[in-house]
Order: sequence, then structure tokens, then C-alpha cells
Amino acid sequence: MEQQVSVVLKSGERYGVQLSAAELGAFDAQSARHWIAETFGKAGLETPNPMGKVLLVDQVLMLALEFKSETYAAPTDDLRRFLAAAYVAMGRPVLSIDLAGYKL
Repeated sequence: MEQQVSVVLKSGERYGVQLSAAELGAFDAQSARHWIAETFGKAGLETPNPMGKVLLVDQVLMLALEFKSETYAAPTDDLRRFLAAAYVAMGRPVLSIDLAGYKL
């Protein structure tokens, strides 16, 4: 089953990335969360949470900010893998990443 992830950039640009069943099937919820946490750490990102908690939502939003707008216009394999992991990790029937409003 294919799914689309919607992304709204800080500039207001909107993109929809269609993910294949194979891309989504590369992860289960646990491996998706692990992949996001590992990628977050490798990127040298730190949580904005003043309590020091690392929330999955913050990790997804901050990683999404690392991709340039051109990458959303012509999705690379890295972006597609990230979006598939985010979709599976969040466990929602629809995933919209709103970087302008900093929310999912």
C-alpha cells in the first residue's frame, strides 16, 4: 500500500512525497524509531526540549529541517528513507510535516 507524506516548508512551499509499499515495508515501528534516533545523533542535532527529553516529534521535525527545499522538490533516496521511517515511526494513517508551524 502506498502512502503520501505531506511537507510544508518554512517558506510555505508544499510538497507531497508518495512512498511505495516497499519503502514503507523496510521498517517496523521499532526499527523506524531506532533509525530516526540514530540519524538524529549522527547529524549532531540536540533536542530543543528544555527538560532534555528527546521526543520523536522533535527528532522528525529537526531532521526534516536538515533537507533543502530542492530535495523536497526532487526527492532523493535519503529523503525518501527518512520520510518512510517517519511515517512508520509515527504510526498515523496520514503524516503531514509542517515546518512553518513546527508541528506534525
